[in-house]
Amino acid sequence: MEALTFRAEPEFVAALKEYADRLGISVNAALREIVAPVIGFSKRLRTSRRPRNNLARFSGRLTKDDLAPIIAAQADFSKIDEDMWK
Repeated sequence: MEALTFRAEPEFVAALKEYADRLGISVNAALREIVAPVIGFSKRLRTSRRPRNNLARFSGRLTKDDLAPIIAAQADFSKIDEDMWK
């Protein structure tokens, strides 16, 4: 596989993410599914439209507001207990 950087307006990206969520597929798979027929690439990327039963749809979707309490809750993980290491 090769990587491809795709630049687009935030509204376009949001619409693409919503489309992928509706299909239960990744944004990458959704973009490939949209572009493949236009360029004549007929290979089916997925054989089923069934939503995946995993956490892929949440990947990369946290906002700064979502992330703040998670970071706060994990703050103690970075502290070293000096008494434990004596």
